[in-house]
Amino acid sequence: MKKEKDLKLIKLKNLEVAFANLEDDNPYGKSIMVVIDDPVVKSKIETWVRQNNIGKAEQAGVAQFNKYEDQERFKFKFTEHTKVVDMTGKDAIDGLNRGAIISLIAKSYEYHHKQFGSGVSQSLQTIIVMKPAINEADAMTTEYLDELRDSTDDEESKSDESEAIPDEVLDGLSCEEEINLDDIPF
Repeated sequence: MKKEKDLKLIKLKNLEVAFANLEDDNPYGKSIMVVIDDPVVKSKIETWVRQNNIGKAEQAGVAQFNKYEDQERFKFKFTEHTKVVDMTGKDAIDGLNRGAIISLIAKSYEYHHKQFGSGVSQSLQTIIVMKPAINEADAMTTEYLDELRDSTDDEESKSDESEAIPDEVLDGLSCEEEINLDDIPF
């Protein structure tokens, strides 16, 4: 039996995260901005926003895309119930940052608030991190550590070579002879 499509839900696959605001101290709440570089995805978002009349009164039903550095972006909001997992179902919030590739499910909902009024908003239900973001600081630290290890290894091999006893000195010595340290001129 085919499940009837819920028009309040939108499912999008393989989106690049442009920005992730995951801090609770932000007055606008947690959110992510995704890059909208596929006209099919843009059309799907526009249809979803229009069908559900998402947005503030004068802009309700009109998808609000942000343009930045020649990219169109769309913002999805988090709630305390948003799940962020990887493909195995394990928590993947640490991989959610700029450059991550995600799939998501968002839902529109009506709200009635004494201070903010009434309307329709949207929130993320589930984010699946398909490819986690690479933490630039961690990557730079790892790269620098590798560089330091390589230079240390090079210096050690050079110092090993410089401390080596020349073959002509070793030719006249046998292991059985006792060496008097006072006879060595240096």
